[in-house]
Amino acid sequence: MKINVIFALFVVAVFAIGCIDDVVPAFNNSDETKTNVELDAEFDDYLIKYKQRRLFGDNISNVNRSVYGLSLRIFEELPIMPADFLRKTYLIKVGRSFDIEGLGPEYWKQPEFDPEFSRSGLKYWQDWSRSGFVKNHWTTMGIRSYPYSQYVETVPGNSFNVTLFISADWSVETYQGLRIRPVWIDSAVSQSGGVLNSTPGAGDYINVNVTPVEFLLGPAFPKFTYDWTKRVVFTGKVDNNTPDGLYILSVDVGPPSKENSDVWFLNNLNLYSEGLQMIKLDKPYLQVFINVNTDGEERA
Repeated sequence: MKINVIFALFVVAVFAIGCIDDVVPAFNNSDETKTNVELDAEFDDYLIKYKQRRLFGDNISNVNRSVYGLSLRIFEELPIMPADFLRKTYLIKVGRSFDIEGLGPEYWKQPEFDPEFSRSGLKYWQDWSRSGFVKNHWTTMGIRSYPYSQYVETVPGNSFNVTLFISADWSVETYQGLRIRPVWIDSAVSQSGGVLNSTPGAGDYINVNVTPVEFLLGPAFPKFTYDWTKRVVFTGKVDNNTPDGLYILSVDVGPPSKENSDVWFLNNLNLYSEGLQMIKLDKPYLQVFINVNTDGEERA
């Protein structure tokens, strides 16, 4: 039996600043208690906060990237954006129930899938397009992950999936070779702002595999390549003997195998990079709060 994953409201960049809570927040997976007026107001606030109003206008099913004032060739390798793109990305951002695992690349390959693009990422292209602007550095490494903070409610004997999207950071101009490894961490910062501590022994009871293990990210700058972002799926199995508690899953990002590294280097030469492990983070690229509770339902 697979357990639904609930998404928090965060995204993490190469250099992110954390915030802190001492209990796992309760989540309401439905909007039954909210009126249409309240939902419309929340949606309007989202459009303003993340600067989506000008992009979609009054018709939220039609994207108009020409308002960016940039060459549309920047986006020409990406899939066509679906008509329901804005509404679905909104539901993910605000943590409402949604099947993120079932999303196709026409959603998650768009830079606007990460709402921070319109608010902070877009400036890199706007600076570059200004008359007389001189770019004084070359960005060779850096990734983003979204949605970086997630919650799983499960019981001993069950399985779960967690989907994470890893992409080149906004101004990265190289092909980055990465290897992904699931790890368990002792504590993390919750959605509400407090530190949560993990129950010891997660690795003894919960087995997690990741797919793909290694992959190559394409550049995001000066134009988005088709492979600038990848979908990574963590598949977990909770042992029948797992004690009740909170377990915190994270991810270690390092260099790929020598075999892949050699191939990717020969294909991309000086445009290839794999030095990401040298970057220190204030936040992990992923934190999944897995709450195991035998009272939740019968064991599988």
